Amino acid sequence: MPAQTLDQPLRWPLLVVPTNRDESTSKDAKLVNGYVEKDPLGDYFIYKRPGLSQYSQPSGTTGTGGGIYNWKGNIYSVVGNTLYKDTTSKGTVDTSGGVYRFDSCLGATPKLILGNGVKAYTYDDAGGLVQITDVDFPAAFVKGWAYLDGTTYVMKSNANIQGDAINDPTSWDPINVIVAQIEPDGGVAMAKQLIYAVALKQWSAEVFYDAGNAAGSPLGPVPAAKANYGCISADSVQDLDGALFWICTNKNADAQVMKMENLSTSIISTSAVDRLLDGCDFSVVYSFTLKHEGHHWYGVTMKNSNLTLVYDTATGMWSQWADTSGNYIPIVSSTFVTSSRAVLQHESNGRLYYMDAQHLTDDGSLFSVDIVTPNFDAGVDRRKQLNMLRFWADAVPGSVLNVRCSDDDYQSWSNFRNVDFSKKRPFLTNCGTFYRRAYHLRHRCNTTFRIRAMDLQLDIGTL
Repeated sequence: MPAQTLDQPLRWPLLVVPTNRDESTSKDAKLVNGYVEKDPLGDYFIYKRPGLSQYSQPSGTTGTGGGIYNWKGNIYSVVGNTLYKDTTSKGTVDTSGGVYRFDSCLGATPKLILGNGVKAYTYDDAGGLVQITDVDFPAAFVKGWAYLDGTTYVMKSNANIQGDAINDPTSWDPINVIVAQIEPDGGVAMAKQLIYAVALKQWSAEVFYDAGNAAGSPLGPVPAAKANYGCISADSVQDLDGALFWICTNKNADAQVMKMENLSTSIISTSAVDRLLDGCDFSVVYSFTLKHEGHHWYGVTMKNSNLTLVYDTATGMWSQWADTSGNYIPIVSSTFVTSSRAVLQHESNGRLYYMDAQHLTDDGSLFSVDIVTPNFDAGVDRRKQLNMLRFWADAVPGSVLNVRCSDDDYQSWSNFRNVDFSKKRPFLTNCGTFYRRAYHLRHRCNTTFRIRAMDLQLDIGTL
């Protein structure tokens, strides 16, 4: 019986999400340095992620990135052991606690507040950088602040939440204390959601509101908002458009990613992402947020596991982002400038970078977009001869796609073949025979990149 020729080419959609079968990223589908977008007609495209371009670097600075924040239109950054206002040094800070968390207060003299879980400071132009040394300020506190109705709250590792004097983070009231004690777990991070202070603990989260108490802490608990998920790392906590994101766990579950919006919590990580997290080392975690061209991303990095995972709130889809060498993307903190452009801070040198689609490289160095597809068998368990593979993508001069395939469940790969994407209808011919196949598409060029699908002209055999 002769081979069966399909009258219409099969379409191989490239709507790729992580489908790893275990804790490794070496097998199954994944998308690296790309994101998915749905157009008004319902078609899905994969885009190249935004690139990095240097925004500013304080003169003569050296040191690791320790956090950035936009306060009153100026960018404050910690680089090594120095706090900078834009490019001007404002004093020395502690480096033993890692990345700083920032907040601010109002009052007669508005102040910037920053702390890394070891030391805390205030800054204003008149008084300069001052360490908080009030005897009633917690000697050991967790990262994060919650400013609520004039009071700044901080939490200790024993889950005691303490507040300062009204709009004065240099003065702390020893009786302005409430304990997050629905569960007997310790404090991990402090945050704010809407008009509520949120205590993220080891295996639970508790919520408080301003009850206006005349004595003691003004806060009162909101028991109904309690969540049975805690926080693995304070450095995973981010606020994006009023929603909180963090890596969570509890007494009965491995690591997952949690979202809290309007005090309602939900798990946003997929089973495949959970498997990746299950194999991660959380001793060093970085996180960032990014808004660009209708997409809002939460990114979290497990440095010692060499993995950065990025969640797109616009599509609910996950991808991996990497640097120019294919390792985790070394971003430790993020903020914005008055032009509403995103600014991110580099881990190793503390430099600040714009991140947007205008930049096609990372500070002049190429990075790779990698699309690894699921295995494909055209719905029949027979040998298939692939005569032609056409790519539905944008035609861009200078753009080249490297294509290879695996016919043995990701165990080995063919050599890359190059496809010229400057052509209107780029294609490959003589693509061999297979029972089941996965493709790896790699784009590493100083050009834009957008692709939707691959069309396959197949002949299906009898065996």
